Amino acid sequence: MSLKGIRARLLGSYLFIIVVTVVSFELFFIIAVDKYYYNNIENLLLNQIRVSANFYDTYLSTNTLKENVQNNADVFWNNTHAEVQIIDNSGNMLMDSIGNFVETKVKSKDVKKALHGEAGKVIAWDKNSKEKVLCISYPLKSKGKIEGVLRFITSVEDVDMTIIKISFVLILIGISIIAIGGMSSMFLSNSIVRPLREITEMAKKISSGNFNERIVKKRDDEIGELSDTINVMADEILKNDKLKNEFMASVSHELRTPLTSIKGWASTIRTGNLDDKEEIISGLNIIEAESDRLSKLVEELLDFSKFISGKIVLKRNDVNIVNTILYIQKQMSLKALRSNIKFVVTMDDNIPIVLVDENRIKQVLINVLDNAFKFTEENGTVELKVKSENGNLIMTVKDSGIGIPESDLPRVTEKFFKGKSSKSSNGIGLSICKEIVELHNGKIEIFSEPGNGTEVRITIPIL
Repeated sequence: MSLKGIRARLLGSYLFIIVVTVVSFELFFIIAVDKYYYNNIENLLLNQIRVSANFYDTYLSTNTLKENVQNNADVFWNNTHAEVQIIDNSGNMLMDSIGNFVETKVKSKDVKKALHGEAGKVIAWDKNSKEKVLCISYPLKSKGKIEGVLRFITSVEDVDMTIIKISFVLILIGISIIAIGGMSSMFLSNSIVRPLREITEMAKKISSGNFNERIVKKRDDEIGELSDTINVMADEILKNDKLKNEFMASVSHELRTPLTSIKGWASTIRTGNLDDKEEIISGLNIIEAESDRLSKLVEELLDFSKFISGKIVLKRNDVNIVNTILYIQKQMSLKALRSNIKFVVTMDDNIPIVLVDENRIKQVLINVLDNAFKFTEENGTVELKVKSENGNLIMTVKDSGIGIPESDLPRVTEKFFKGKSSKSSNGIGLSICKEIVELHNGKIEIFSEPGNGTEVRITIPIL
């Protein structure tokens, strides 16, 4: 998604929320104002009409409704400015304060409700004035008996105009809020999109191979954390690129050295300049040894490639690890003898059958032991201890060699890492060991001090 799309979505989301909120509150307030004014005028008329009806029941109930209308008509509108109508039980209008003694039939709902003993209310359009009016009807009683209906009618045009004015003011306020909210939303969306655009541009530079570029962290939030993450990623890429170059140089050197020896001895033997049979055999032995060295390096590179691509699949079987250790002891004893190093192997008696890939476990142990012999001087000691503890198989290789510098210790299992020692190889052996052990759901730990040897502890769960 483009950053323009993100900004549009953010701005749209903010504006949608603001508009919905403002419109909801506007509608609520306008409806509340409408109800407030209409309820006020309704309550005012209702109170006035009750006073008039009670006055009639108290003082005028001795005469008939028609007589009271003829003799005391002004009594009904003394306390109101509304139009007053008097209607008998048949719905005939007996009097209208703006047109006396008009004989018309009134069929309005408010009148019908009043004839049943309840106050009636209706909002309608006046046919004569063409105005919107509020009609309140109330029963006129004499000794508890309904004699007719008293009806007050008042225009609500002024009320509607007041409501419209207030609504107009509220709408203006709402539009102002939406405008301010829109500008705030634009500012907020820009405050998110702008740093994202900067991060995107920097990421493009890094992706093009400019690993020295860094993002300046300006905010201590998620975007700032993203900036830190990209900077760390660039550092890691730069470091891995450097390690890769060093690895390629190391591998090239390791390939060149045996190839030079092989080519040199092959050329010497081919020319026939060697008269001594022992010299020829020595040259062939060197060729064989260097070929083995090349084969081992190629196998490590192939393994490394498989691990990187995730194509390694363990072939687990029930393995008697004791037999595996005895095989490794026999294989590595010759190397120990040639290097004049004491090789000690100890195993517990109660080691159970383990579900592992035996060939890969051999590969790990041989690689770790090979390193131990390589970095241990003559007359030194290399120990291999195997035991089962807390449901785990623990294999420990300990040597009395030169040790590992503290700065290198955390990185010795990293891909491509090659130590400072001249005896350090291409930097993929221990990384492969770590991958194999982790595929067995185990872990490999390395403890060392310069001059005090190294201890490699391999822990694999017993399944």
